[in-house]
Amino acid sequence: MELVFQEQKLEYLHRIFCETVTQEQTADVVIPDSLADAERVVEAFGTLLVRSEECMADSVSVSGVVQAGVLFCGESGEVLQVESQIPFSMRRELPGQTEDGHLHCRCVLRSVDARLLNSRKLLIRVCVACTLCVYAPKSCTVYDISEPAPTLQLKRTELPLQMPMGLGEKGFVLNEVLELPAGKPEILHLLKCCYRPQISEQRMVGNKAVFKGAMTVHILYESSDEEICPYEWSIPFSQYAELERELDECELQTALLMTSAEAEPESQFGTNRLLVSVNVLAQCMATGVQKLSIIEDAFCTDAELTPQWDNWQMQGILDRQTFRETVTAGSEQPAQRVVDAWVWPDEAGKQRLDGRVQIELPMTCNVLYYDADGKLQGRTLRPMLRAETALAENGTCAVTDVDCGEVFCSAGSDGITVRLPVTADVESSAVHSIHAVSGGEITPLSEEAGRKPAVLLRITDSEESIWDIAKSCHAPMQSIAAANDLHDSVVPSGTLLLIPL
Repeated sequence: MELVFQEQKLEYLHRIFCETVTQEQTADVVIPDSLADAERVVEAFGTLLVRSEECMADSVSVSGVVQAGVLFCGESGEVLQVESQIPFSMRRELPGQTEDGHLHCRCVLRSVDARLLNSRKLLIRVCVACTLCVYAPKSCTVYDISEPAPTLQLKRTELPLQMPMGLGEKGFVLNEVLELPAGKPEILHLLKCCYRPQISEQRMVGNKAVFKGAMTVHILYESSDEEICPYEWSIPFSQYAELERELDECELQTALLMTSAEAEPESQFGTNRLLVSVNVLAQCMATGVQKLSIIEDAFCTDAELTPQWDNWQMQGILDRQTFRETVTAGSEQPAQRVVDAWVWPDEAGKQRLDGRVQIELPMTCNVLYYDADGKLQGRTLRPMLRAETALAENGTCAVTDVDCGEVFCSAGSDGITVRLPVTADVESSAVHSIHAVSGGEITPLSEEAGRKPAVLLRITDSEESIWDIAKSCHAPMQSIAAANDLHDSVVPSGTLLLIPL
């Protein structure tokens, strides 16, 4: 006789590929004839822009540019600037053909630095890291028996797996006229403009991924009285992306990529207004808990059951943790005062150690300051957030979001000190190998096997589970537990058991 199971479809997004790709690019920049000879470089900075992302059947790719800028001092001490568009392109082959894959990527600018080749030429080097993850819709069939016969013993397990359930994208534009507050010197020359988008609130509402945040716009400019002045604004935004189905009970994770960024003073002859236009691409992922109820094993007390097995693997999120720390770094070079500081996060490094993972998240902090001789100088400091989390042998973890607070810099005869509050979200996941009963054949016991005593006495030779004892004796688990007043699922070695049959 065939054992009949009910079928239940489980639909989710399966991660078929995930890899972090790092690429370094360089560019030679000739200083225009309109600018003076360069004496020294004081700062290099950049903005990473993703221009295209593509997921094909057999490969995945992302490309863009780094809008790199360099501040240098001329022979007379004046601060000058040059810019360069440095392209990057990354491509990876997928492990198999995937017609309905969707790319979810996170790109960070790891570093920007520059040096003089000669007084009229600079070498700029940028390093970009992109984590490319591809998800595809997948479904699996779970088997169960809602009302098993009393003679059918089932060993059930419920796995609450948190998995990706839906993806969505939304592009939006921030066009703003930003004004300096009263009393702030006007902008004569814009020397630097950097951007940092951050999410402050996000949730699912039906099929809409709703998120709020702010775009930080940080500038450094020369005023009409030849002072170097920093300032920054925060541009709030509120947007939503539509997903294919309603996922109210899911959590939302939103990654922001900038696709273009422009900033220019309203006037070339001194102004307190800055015209800013930034295009942003939001990639939203909804994750939810799927309660996967499976039958690990089965047997009959009055017959022989030959089970049919089903095997598959599922990627599940184990947990999410938030680490907060005020990180510090310092330089021993004496300084009169700090002019400006700008911070961006680097790619996290991970190291396994005895069932745990140590995470190091470096921050890149560019500091402009006047040294003891009154000369403008620049230095890059590297404060580091360190965290540790437990992780299974088959698990992986990744930093999914980083939030930098306001940077604090102090200067003195003993050097420069940087303090920065950092919040980092770390997600741990693992591949679960599922081994479940999906059917089976029931055959009657032989006449000899069917004649059995009403009760058995048995001593356990080693530590055994009640399930294994019951299965070997074709006896109900509940009867064995009740007859021996057992409250644990495991029976110690040397225990004398009364087994009702």
